[in-house]
Amino acid sequence: MPLIDEQTLKGQIKENKFQTSYLIYGSEAYLKQYYANLIASKCVSKDMEGFNLRKFDAENNNDIRELMEATDTLPVFSEYTCTLMKNFALDSMYSQDKTGFEEWLKNMPETTVAVFWQDTTEINPKKNAKWKSVIELFNKYGAVLCLDTMDRNSLAKTVAGGLKKRGKEIDRVTAFYLIDTVGDDLNILLNEVDKLANYCQGESVTKADIDAVCIKSLEANVFDLSKSLVGRNLSRCYHILNKLFEDKEKPEMILGALCGNFIDMYRVKLSLSSGKSADYLKAFYNYKNTEFKLRNAQRDCSRIELSSLKKCIELLSEADGLIKLRTSDEKIVLEKLMLELYKAITE
Repeated sequence: MPLIDEQTLKGQIKENKFQTSYLIYGSEAYLKQYYANLIASKCVSKDMEGFNLRKFDAENNNDIRELMEATDTLPVFSEYTCTLMKNFALDSMYSQDKTGFEEWLKNMPETTVAVFWQDTTEINPKKNAKWKSVIELFNKYGAVLCLDTMDRNSLAKTVAGGLKKRGKEIDRVTAFYLIDTVGDDLNILLNEVDKLANYCQGESVTKADIDAVCIKSLEANVFDLSKSLVGRNLSRCYHILNKLFEDKEKPEMILGALCGNFIDMYRVKLSLSSGKSADYLKAFYNYKNTEFKLRNAQRDCSRIELSSLKKCIELLSEADGLIKLRTSDEKIVLEKLMLELYKAITE
């Protein structure tokens, strides 16, 4: 069976007709866990979990023989047995015994539903030939579901749907503002949706509601920091930086996000100065699902000279070196950096 999508899986769940094996991977942690558990709950009723549901975690158990035995048992008073297997190195298992691995997937009983859930394992079949072979086998004998981070439009629809279930509405622009504020981690985003639904007094969620109860992501706070520098507001810049320190954000993470913002501005400035658009950069850099960064960079870089941006990049690189050496007070390094960036922008 070819690579499936969420809609196909939802159809299988609704009809209670499952593949004998599923490989679930990708960068969206919440959805991977959600669908792995959903398959299990639909295959095995709560009162029969003790007989028909087995769970394995590679952190606690790496015995391939036990996994094989678990997927070869018959259901008790149920249509299916389900085996959840989390973070197993299937690429290593495959390379150790290619024939045995294929026979295992091929001969899995029709009453078995084996879910191989790769929670923290990063899989790139384009760069890893072993994982490519594993995925091909699952495509042949089972099903593969790749769940990567949603694009902004899909996230906005999810936000709107979540609020609608709770009796609230949100317009598209405000949904995007929420995503920019808390980040694109779906689990965090849905938690903020719950908070907003409980807090919002009117029918529709507003930006004021979001500012009142939602916790800004590191990226959102550092973006405000960049805007303060570009806007020549040094006092606000230090206010945001101190808030980040209070929130126990790691200095290297703050600096990394700040570097990203200035690099975006520098790239866009160069592109525009050569007669190209900001979107031209998408052909050379990975701005998939983050095109808004280019729009923000285009707006902000118009207020800074190219030579000043180049100087800022040099200052950021020097600060990065100091923090990595671990020989200087990291807080002081960042505080000095703010003043130096401010001077580079204003002079």
